Amino acid sequence: MEPGTDTPTLSRSVATRLHLNQRALQIALGVFWIFDGLLKFQPHHFGNQFLPNFIRPMAQGQPTLVGSAMNHMANFLSHEAGMWVVVLGLVEMGIGVGLLVRRFVKTALVVSFACGVGIYIFGEGVGMVLTGQTSPLMGAPGAVCFYMLLGVMVWPKSDVSSEQRAEGIDSSVAARGLLGGTGSLIAWAAIWMFEAVVWMFPFNRNGDAVVNQMAGMANGMAGAADGQPGWYAHLLTSFGHAFVGAGVWVAVILAAASVFIALGPLVSNRSQLYIGLGIGLSLAYWITGEALGGLLTGSATDPNNGPILALLGLCLLPLVPARADDPTPAAKLLAARPMAGVLTVIALVLVPLVAAVVPVSNDITAVAAPSGSSSNGTSLSVVSASRSAGSASDAMSGMAMGGPTRSAKSGSSGTMNMAGMAGLGVTVSNWKYTGPSLPAAEVNELTVASDEQDKGHLMQTPGCAAKPTAQQMLGATAYVQATSAAVAKYKNLSTALADGYVPITTTSYPVVHYLNARYMNKKDIMNPNAVDSLVYATTPYGPVLVAAMYLMPGSGDGPMPYGCLVQWHAHTNLCSSNQTGQIDGLRPCGPGSHADPTTPFMTHVWQVPVAGGPLAIDPSDLQVVEAAIMAQQQGLAPTTTGALPS
Repeated sequence: MEPGTDTPTLSRSVATRLHLNQRALQIALGVFWIFDGLLKFQPHHFGNQFLPNFIRPMAQGQPTLVGSAMNHMANFLSHEAGMWVVVLGLVEMGIGVGLLVRRFVKTALVVSFACGVGIYIFGEGVGMVLTGQTSPLMGAPGAVCFYMLLGVMVWPKSDVSSEQRAEGIDSSVAARGLLGGTGSLIAWAAIWMFEAVVWMFPFNRNGDAVVNQMAGMANGMAGAADGQPGWYAHLLTSFGHAFVGAGVWVAVILAAASVFIALGPLVSNRSQLYIGLGIGLSLAYWITGEALGGLLTGSATDPNNGPILALLGLCLLPLVPARADDPTPAAKLLAARPMAGVLTVIALVLVPLVAAVVPVSNDITAVAAPSGSSSNGTSLSVVSASRSAGSASDAMSGMAMGGPTRSAKSGSSGTMNMAGMAGLGVTVSNWKYTGPSLPAAEVNELTVASDEQDKGHLMQTPGCAAKPTAQQMLGATAYVQATSAAVAKYKNLSTALADGYVPITTTSYPVVHYLNARYMNKKDIMNPNAVDSLVYATTPYGPVLVAAMYLMPGSGDGPMPYGCLVQWHAHTNLCSSNQTGQIDGLRPCGPGSHADPTTPFMTHVWQVPVAGGPLAIDPSDLQVVEAAIMAQQQGLAPTTTGALPS
C-alpha cells in the first residue's frame, strides 16, 4: 500500500511491469496466427495426400458422428490437397494481419472463431479427447481452442476508462473482454480442471506412459521430414527414461497440481501465484512432452498449446492486486449465485473421481496415427506413429514380432499381422530365402551354433504375450524408425570401426557383435543416438549391418515401454578367449577359453528382413546371414567383396 492511499501500488503488479494491455495481447495473438499460417508453407506439407492423411487416421476411435464427418472431409480434401494447404495458410495469415490492424480486429476474431472450429474438429480431432488417447503432456486438449478462448478474452468490448479503479481479476486484460474478469477466471479453472481429468484417463495411468510418449516425440512428429535434432532427441529420451515405471505417479501428481492451479485463483486473492504456476507448467509441457510443437522437425503446423496457454495466463494477471481482506472470487460468485456455486463444487469433486476410478485396460480402444499430424495436443498414438504410414495399421502392417522363444527359426507357428493384432510369439509363415545357396559347411556351422546357443537363452519376461495397446504399438513403431535412422550411417563397417565400435565376438564366425563402450550407461538405455552394439553378418559379398542392439549396463532388467513388443534376453553359456577377451564359443569351453557369467540383458532392432520382423527376439544365425544376402540383393546393403549372381 502506498502511504495515505486505499489502493495497492501498481509497482507490485507483474502485469504492469510487463506492460500488459488488451492491444498488446491482440497483437500477440495476431503474431501466433501469422506464424501458424507460415508453417503451412513448409515443403513437407505439399504432398498430395498430406491433408487427407492428416485427418483420416484421427477419425479412428472417435464417436461415429465425429469420425464420419472427419472421413468425409478427408475425402473432400484429397482433391487438390496442395491448394487447400495454401488456402488454409493464407486464411490464418489473414487473421493474424487483421489482428495487427486495430480497425479490423473484430472481423479478424470472427473469422478466427469460424476457422478455429473447423481446425479443432478436422485438424486436431477434438484434441483426441473423445478417444481417451491423449495427454496434457502432449498438448491436450489442443491448441486452437485456446486461440479461440484468447480471442474472446481480448475482444474489444468497449471503452473501459471508467474501470481504472478495479482491483484483482477485474483489473486484468481479460476483464475487458466478452467474459469479464470472473468469467475468464472460471474459464481458466475449467481448463486446468479438465487437464486434471485427462491426467486421470487410463491412458495416462500406465506405468510407462511418460517414457512411451517421450520416445515418440524424440523421433519427431508423425510425417516429419526429419526427426528431432540429435541433442534434443537425447534430451527428450533422457527425460522419458527418468520416469520409467512411474507413469501413474506422474499422472496423480500432475492432476493434483492442475487442481491447485485451477482452484487457487478462485479461493485466494493472490491469483498471481497460481496463474504463474500455470504459465510455468504449460511452458514445461511445451519444452518436454510437446517437443516445442515439432517446430524443429520441419513438419509442425502450429507450435502446440504451451505458448498460447501461457498467453492466456498473462491475460488473467491483475494489473492491480486485490486487497488481502477483499472477498475472494469464489465468495463473490457464491453470494451472487449460490445454487450454481454448489453445483460447480459437486462437479469439481465428482468428475475427476469418475475419471480416476475407470480401470486401466490393455485393450485397444482407439488407433489413430495421422502421417501428417500437427502438434495439436494429440497423444503419442497420434503424433509419433509413423512418418510414412497413414494409420497405425499401416505403420505396423507386416511387422512380425518375435515372441518368448526363438520364433524366427521356426517356420509356421502362426502369422503375426500387427494390423490385425493377431498375437505375439510368431513369425511370417511364408518367409523364404531367395538368394544364392550357401556352402553346406557354413550352413551346418550356423545351424549347430544357433541350436547350442539356444540352450543358454534366458528371457527377462518368459511367456510375455500380453496384447499390446495402441500406445505401445505406435511407440514401438517410432522406436524402430528412430533406431534404424540413427544406425543407417553404419551400413559400412568401416564407419562403425572409426566411430569406436570394437568386436566383442570372434571375427572368424559369420555373425559378429561390435560394442561401443562409451554408450554403456544408464542415461542412454534404448537411446537411438547412443546404440550400444551393432551386429554384422559376413556374407560372400561383404559385411552387412543386420541389427542394432541395446544392452543393459550391469545386471538390471531392461525397461519395457512397449509391453511385449520389445523384450530382453540374455545368454548364460558363452565362452571367451583368454587371449583376446572376445566371445569365441559355447560351453563347455575349450582350451584357451573361459566360461563367461550371464550376459547383460539385450534387445535387437533388426535392419534386415528376418522372419520375425524388426523386433524379433533372436532369429537363428543362418536366417540372419540369409536375410543379409537378401538385403544386398535388394540394394539395401552394400556389396564390397564380390558380385551377387543375377
